[in-house]
Amino acid sequence: MKSSSFVAGAASLCAGVIHASAVGAHGDHKQLALIFVALSVAQIGVGLLLMARDQSWMLWSGFFVNLLAAAGWLLTRVSGLRWIDGLEVRESPQWADSIGALLALVSVAWLIGLLALGGLRDSISTAVRPFVVTAPLIMLVGIAMWSMAGIQHQHGDSETSGSHSSAEHSHNDSTSDDTGTVLLDSSSSADAHSHDSSSSDHDHDPGWPRPYDPAAELDISGVLGVTEEQESRARELIYATQEFLPAWADYDQAVEQGWVSIGDQSTGFEHLVNRALIVDDKFLDPRAPESLVYQVEGSDRTLVSAMFMADLGVSLDDPQLTDFAGPLMQWHVHDNLCFRIDSSGKSVVAGVLNNLGECPEGSSQGGSGVAMVHVWIAPHPCGPFAALEGEGAGVALVDDSLRVDMCSSHHDGDHDEFASVDVKDSGDPRIDLSGMPGVSPEEQRRAEDLVYLTRMVLPIFSEVSAAEAAGFTSIQDGGTGYEHYVNWSYINDEYELNPLYPESLVYRWNQQTQKKELVSAMYMMGDEYTLETVPNIGGSLTQWHIHNNLCFSRDPMVFGSTWVVQVTSENGPCQTGIKLQQNPMIHVWLDPHPCGPFAALEGVAAGQIEDDQTRLCDHSHGS
Repeated sequence: MKSSSFVAGAASLCAGVIHASAVGAHGDHKQLALIFVALSVAQIGVGLLLMARDQSWMLWSGFFVNLLAAAGWLLTRVSGLRWIDGLEVRESPQWADSIGALLALVSVAWLIGLLALGGLRDSISTAVRPFVVTAPLIMLVGIAMWSMAGIQHQHGDSETSGSHSSAEHSHNDSTSDDTGTVLLDSSSSADAHSHDSSSSDHDHDPGWPRPYDPAAELDISGVLGVTEEQESRARELIYATQEFLPAWADYDQAVEQGWVSIGDQSTGFEHLVNRALIVDDKFLDPRAPESLVYQVEGSDRTLVSAMFMADLGVSLDDPQLTDFAGPLMQWHVHDNLCFRIDSSGKSVVAGVLNNLGECPEGSSQGGSGVAMVHVWIAPHPCGPFAALEGEGAGVALVDDSLRVDMCSSHHDGDHDEFASVDVKDSGDPRIDLSGMPGVSPEEQRRAEDLVYLTRMVLPIFSEVSAAEAAGFTSIQDGGTGYEHYVNWSYINDEYELNPLYPESLVYRWNQQTQKKELVSAMYMMGDEYTLETVPNIGGSLTQWHIHNNLCFSRDPMVFGSTWVVQVTSENGPCQTGIKLQQNPMIHVWLDPHPCGPFAALEGVAAGQIEDDQTRLCDHSHGS
């Protein structure tokens, strides 16, 4: 006797076949693969029963099995299931899984009809034509199977510049160490990349960090103090990140899947954080990265790095962190960031602690104590585990001069043509700034004179008390490592670029003496100037900047002082405080600076330059 539930059974059977075919594609997630095995067995089993008979218990069994399958598909497309390995983040619909869900819904709908119209089962059985039913179902299965043949699971199929192809890294080569760290099988990875860290063909300098380019051979071997196991783990983490991270190359798709911006795009890099993944007990897993880092160029966002975070409460000296890659990797924390709730209800960076340890008004300290490390999928001169510069580098267990996630000297690829110029800043008042292409003798002389006069005169403000007596007040940005004291009455006076009347003084906190050390003047032009009309001091030796992303507590021209209360995106509105006049400014350093005597600060403090300019790092005249 032909069953009235034949259609429901055939749909369930076909959905089960699709899910069975997906088991292999999810072999790198054991828990998820087992779920697919169980689901496919259940759907195929109830499908065969329903095609033969339409007993009530069979109808209910088919109903619940396929309802569960359809509900699971919907949940994984609306939100991630962080308790299931491989489904931590929301996924976009694909042909195969969507067809499987559709067939499950067909089965559910048919069974609901049978349960509601139980007395008409015989009539339904007579009306059903098996071929008419199975032909379209088989076609749908064929479409699903074809799509799976050409497209891997979302977490490993993306192709972007600098990433390795899925042919080089098979999901079936993935393993996990005892800590839960996701690693690729070292033998298969070495074969795919032809990178043998023990090869005698390479005589490596043991220095670290080294420049890193994902498109070139990975150079991390021969570093002093690094064991073979540590090097192997580091190598596999880099390869795995190159393979899996590009799944979130599309910024909008990452946002849809649960990553939220912390609003730091004005620094040139924007961090998106998935807070659910911070507490998922995974460690250095490129398929569930706690944070994604995008390089910001106008409205464009380019995925360049993962920022992995350790579990809450894990200290920087925990062996799980320090032993993973040994001296190759430097973990850091951010213990001075302040966050506020923006107009959309999201927690975003509002600034940093001031020298009194206080946050800007309307914000509070957050995110401190979480250990983190970057792994880059884009070239970086400071290695695959490099920290960001300036405030983005955070704080490590060691002094910045000893950190292995920062370059020993600044490097800017846009200025390689100056690398052969053997002229460095000696620290003397009179220094030689020759050798910069395109700089006229007059521009060179003016630049050298400004450095000379500043270094000779500015030390009269070495003591903060002397600066305060002269009318300088702090803008309370000492949490960045540098604190600016401004004499607001000097900005529109008759003196320009005069070290006797510098508009701003920059002090750095000296850890050894526990005092503020005068390190730079920051000359500011009057209100009538813009970046286009500033005086030409030294041509391409000197670069002016503005700050259109800072919000201040009050108008200093009225009250005589003010302080930073919020950092916005470029030209972004202030939720707290007010914007001030965008006066062009330039630093002149008393001591040698890696990026030359006129270098800007890093990160947010670097400010904004003209749109058609590249940030200058004059390492040919730097320290």
